[in-house]
Amino acid sequence: MGTDGDGMGVERERTRVLSMTGFGQGEVESDGVRVVVELRGVNHRFLDVKMRLPADLGALEPALRAEVQERVSRGRIDITAMLVAPRSAGFRLEVNRDLVAAYLRAAASLKRDFRLKGAVGLETLLALPGAISVQAESPRSDGAERALVTEALRRALAQYDAMRAAEGARLADELKGHLQAIRASARRIEEDAGALPAAYARRVKERVADLLRGERGLDPGRLEQEVALLAGRVDVTEELVRLRGYVEQAEATLGHPEGPVGKTLDFIMQEMNREANTISSKAEALPICREALRIKAEVEKIREQVQNLE
Repeated sequence: MGTDGDGMGVERERTRVLSMTGFGQGEVESDGVRVVVELRGVNHRFLDVKMRLPADLGALEPALRAEVQERVSRGRIDITAMLVAPRSAGFRLEVNRDLVAAYLRAAASLKRDFRLKGAVGLETLLALPGAISVQAESPRSDGAERALVTEALRRALAQYDAMRAAEGARLADELKGHLQAIRASARRIEEDAGALPAAYARRVKERVADLLRGERGLDPGRLEQEVALLAGRVDVTEELVRLRGYVEQAEATLGHPEGPVGKTLDFIMQEMNREANTISSKAEALPICREALRIKAEVEKIREQVQNLE
C-alpha cells in the first residue's frame, strides 16, 4: 500500500484463505484533529464498496475506493469516516448588531415618549433575546486531513485483513475435514464397487438363461458382449477417479491459494456433486448409494461455507 513493506504485506495476504466477513477500525490524530474510519465486510458475489464521508471530503472517495480494491476482491464493504476533535470544540460569539441597534432605538423611543429616566446598560443588552449567539466551530478540513483519512482507512483495512485471515484459516481447516470425509467415502465405494460389474454380469446371464431355457439359437459370444456392455454401465471407476481428482484440487486450492478461492471452490463442489449423483444412479448396491449420499451431504456443507470465502 504506501511502502514496499506494505506491498509485501498485501502479497502475503493474497497467499492465505480469506473470509469476507470482518471489521476494522483505524484512528489517526494530528494537529488537534482525530480521524476515525470504521470498515465492515460481509458476503457478496462481487466487490461492492459503500462509503459515508464528511461532505467536504467527498472528493476523496475515488482514492479511498482504490485503496480498498488493492486489498479486497469480493464482498460488501461499508466504510464510515468521521472527523472528531479530541478536545472540546471551539466556540465563537456573534453579536446581532442590527437587533441590538433596534433594541436601543426602541429604548430611546420609550424614554422620550414616556419621559422615563435611566439608561440601558451592557448587562441588559447581553441578556436581551437574540442579541448574542454562540456558534460551535467545526473542525477544519484541508489537505492534511485528507491524508489522515487515507491513513486511517489503511489501518482499518489492516485490522479487517487480520480478522478475515483468522476466520479464513478456521474455515479452511473445517473444509479440509469435510474433504477428508469425502475421500473416506470414495475409498469405501471403491472397495464395494470392485466386484459390482462381475456380480451384475452374473445376474444378467442368470436371468437371460432363465428366460431362454430350452430355446435354441442363442449365440454365447453375442451374449457375453451384451452382458459386458450392460455390466459396464454400473462401473463407477471413472467417476471415482474424477472425484478424487476434485478432492485433490480443492485441497491444493486451500493449501496454496494464489488469490481468492471462493468461486474456484464453489465450481469444484458443483463438479463433485455431479460425480456423486452419477455414482448413486449407476450403482445398485445399497452401501454404495449410502456413501454417495454422504458425499453429497459433505459437498453441501462445503458449498455453504465457501460462500463465506473471498
